[in-house]
Amino acid sequence: MSREFDARDERNLIEYMAALFGFSRLSTALPGRDIYPPYLYVGFFSLLDVCVLQVYVHLTGGTHILLQTPNVVAGYVAVLLGVYGVRYMSSGYGDALAAIRAQDRVDSSGIARFQRLFGWRTKIGIYVVAVAVLYANAVLNVGVPNRVTAINFLFTWEFVFLPVIVEFALTYYGIHVRLPRRIKKAEIGLFFYDPRNMGGFAAVGQLLKRSYYIYTAGLLLFFVLVYGPVLFSVSGYVPGLFELAFFSTAWFAGLLSIGYSMYTMHRLMSAEKEQRIRELEDQLHRAIENPYDITDSRVTDQEQLDDARRRLEEIRNTRVYPATFTMWSQIAISVLLPQLLQLTVQTAL
Repeated sequence: MSREFDARDERNLIEYMAALFGFSRLSTALPGRDIYPPYLYVGFFSLLDVCVLQVYVHLTGGTHILLQTPNVVAGYVAVLLGVYGVRYMSSGYGDALAAIRAQDRVDSSGIARFQRLFGWRTKIGIYVVAVAVLYANAVLNVGVPNRVTAINFLFTWEFVFLPVIVEFALTYYGIHVRLPRRIKKAEIGLFFYDPRNMGGFAAVGQLLKRSYYIYTAGLLLFFVLVYGPVLFSVSGYVPGLFELAFFSTAWFAGLLSIGYSMYTMHRLMSAEKEQRIRELEDQLHRAIENPYDITDSRVTDQEQLDDARRRLEEIRNTRVYPATFTMWSQIAISVLLPQLLQLTVQTAL
C-alpha cells in the first residue's frame, strides 16, 4: 500500500488523547504483541467506570448501573466500535486510493487534496464546541449531584467518549462526502480493463459499504441502549421523544450518506462511460462509409473498426456503480433493519 495516502498518518484525536494519558507507552511496555493504544485507553476508563466508580455508588447506598440498566453495556461496546471504525476507515481510505493508483494518475497539485480528510485545527475546533455543549448540558439539564457523576460527565465524557464521537463522525463524513468529491474533482477516470468490471473503483465501493455497516452497527447498539429497558421489561420505562427523534435522525443521516456517496460515484462513472462511448461512435463513423444504411454501408478501415469494437466491449461491461447486486442487497438490509426494529418495538409499547 502506498504510504502517500495512509490516513493513519493524519493526526487523530483518539490517538492524541491515548498518548497524552500515557497509553502509547503502556502499549509498548506490555509483553507480547502491541495493543492499539486507543483500545487500552477506552477499555481502561470503561472498566474504571463499571468496576470502580459504579461499585462505589453501590456500596454507598446506590444501585450499580449494570443492575439497574444492563443495556448500558451497549454504550461501552459502541465506544470501542467507534475506535475500530475510525481505524478501519482511515486504513481503508489509504487502501482505496492506492487501489485506484491515484499517485500514478494525478499530478502533484491534485495529490495534495487527498492527504488529509480534515485538518487538525478543524478537529480541535469541533471538539471544543462539543465539550462546551457537554458542560452546558451536564450543568443545566442533568446536574452534577455527586462525585461519580462529575467524573463521568466532566472527565470520562470529555476526554474519552467525545474524542471518539468527533473523530468517528468526521472520518465517516470524509469517506462518504469528501472522498467521492475529491475523486471527481481530480478527474480520476475509469479503468475499463478492470477484471472486476467496476472501473477500478471496487475498493472505493467496499470502503463505502463497510463504513456504512459500521455506522449501522453503532446505530443498532444505540437501539439497545435506548430500547434496552423495554426489552428487559424495566417497569414504567418508555423511551423519550428526544431518544426517538435522535434515532430516526441518525438513521436518516446514514441513509443520506450512503445514498449520496454511491450516487456521486455513479454520476462520475456513468458520465465517463457515456463520454467514451460517444468517442468510439465517432471512430465508427470514420471507419464505415454510409454507416446509417446497413444494406449499403462499407468498411473503409477494418483495423480502426476492430479496435473500436474491442474497446466498446470493455466499456459496455463496466458497471456504473462501484457495487455488485450482492452488495446492494446487503446495503438494503443494513438500511432497513434499524428502522424495522424501532417500529417493531414501538408497536409493542
